[in-house]
Amino acid sequence: MQNQPIQKQDAFIIDFSAYQIVSCLKLFFLLLVICILHSCQSEKTTKNIRNYYYPVAEFMDGKVYEFKAVNDSLAPFYWYFRTTISRGDTIITSEYFDHNFIVQQLTNEEIVKNGVVLNDFYLYETDSITGQQKQNRVRVEVDNVYPFEVTDSTGLFLYKVFWRDYHQPNQKYRLIKNRHYMGEDTYTYKGQPLACVRFLNRELLEIEEVGFQEVTYNSVELYAQNIGLVYFRKEIEGNVVQEYELADIYDMTDLEEKFRETIE
Repeated sequence: MQNQPIQKQDAFIIDFSAYQIVSCLKLFFLLLVICILHSCQSEKTTKNIRNYYYPVAEFMDGKVYEFKAVNDSLAPFYWYFRTTISRGDTIITSEYFDHNFIVQQLTNEEIVKNGVVLNDFYLYETDSITGQQKQNRVRVEVDNVYPFEVTDSTGLFLYKVFWRDYHQPNQKYRLIKNRHYMGEDTYTYKGQPLACVRFLNRELLEIEEVGFQEVTYNSVELYAQNIGLVYFRKEIEGNVVQEYELADIYDMTDLEEKFRETIE
């Protein structure tokens, strides 16, 4: 009779050991699954796409990128890029000119270790009384412009800006852009096929005044190695499509000459 409690104790110890074995096995398999998942993630190769952004070192004296509509139904436009070094930081100033050679936008972007970020953004509106261009500051809420290191389309790069209408300050706008890297591609510029990277952008424009309105659209961008943006296609609600490609690159003096020819 005295051995019975000991036998129960031994039985309890045996049961507890079995429980421990099962628990350890569960923990082992859980750790195994985590290791496998981590291994799969580690196998995703990181690609450096810095050389597919604009060649900022060549913009010290300024360069103009002329874009034309693919189907010729829309007017051309121009981007003027200029690079400056400020306190050791590399800054790209970009000015957007419409087909009448009137500036519509100005941005200051900064080259950082892992990409390009937006420092300043201005829109230009024509004053209805004076006829002069007035600067309208845009608030930068999320500054991601272009990543240098990407893996696959699961990566998300967020961009967000906010501004008020110059003529109607109560009317507010917010643009939210989700950028996804979609892999390598090619595009032909001046008869030459170029190695490119492709981005898919999912964009949302919020418009708020008395009511609230949302406009969504998708766009595709191609950046060519040692050139930058060479093509984009934007599909807006209502089957509106904007499709442009890079037509030429030249100095600012050439753009000024185009302007003189136009007014003459």
